[in-house]
Amino acid sequence: MRLAKALAVTIGLALLSAVPTVDNPEAWKGLTPAQIARVKKGEVLILDQDTSGSGEQKRFIRAAIIFNQPIDKTWQLFKKTENQDRYLPDLDRCQLVSRNAKGDQVDFHVSLLGIAIDYRIHHVYDDANCQLSWGLDPSYDNDMKRVDGFWHLYKYDDTHTLGRYGTQVEVMSFFPEFIMTRLTRSNLPVNMEAVKKYIDSGGTYIKPGFKG
Repeated sequence: MRLAKALAVTIGLALLSAVPTVDNPEAWKGLTPAQIARVKKGEVLILDQDTSGSGEQKRFIRAAIIFNQPIDKTWQLFKKTENQDRYLPDLDRCQLVSRNAKGDQVDFHVSLLGIAIDYRIHHVYDDANCQLSWGLDPSYDNDMKRVDGFWHLYKYDDTHTLGRYGTQVEVMSFFPEFIMTRLTRSNLPVNMEAVKKYIDSGGTYIKPGFKG
């Protein structure tokens, strides 16, 4: 019995030590010392790059945020991908289609000035590295041309987690330009702040007007 308990403790410590930390060079990759300092002070840092070309509207967006939750709690909250309509302002509703140990599929429904946008996202869980990645489900009739992205989490200390976010968004050519602007530049700071509120609250934050 003592041997079993000792083994369980050893395994638990090994798993704890395997958690990604901010000592990993990838944690701060692409950020200047000044930007890192801003993130450490609590700023939600957003880097927005226009990659449009040949008449196509494309954007590559990155962000860095420190959440006021330990990494294990933060990771479990991010895996509840079907809860995003509770806190993201422009997301009307989302529905869980399927889930297994490796990931899930969720339908997203957005309405901007009377224009309905529907698409299905396939999320992939990497529990060992606390990484969530996603992309469009090609079997679904998506109104978006491309929505790829990730959240990579790193332990900052026992009560804080660094989150690195990235996404590439491309809308169909028949959508007006303001749709792309709204989905990326104009609403991104608000969305990132909403994500922080949701994580920092332990998943209890709900956006104003949400009816469930």
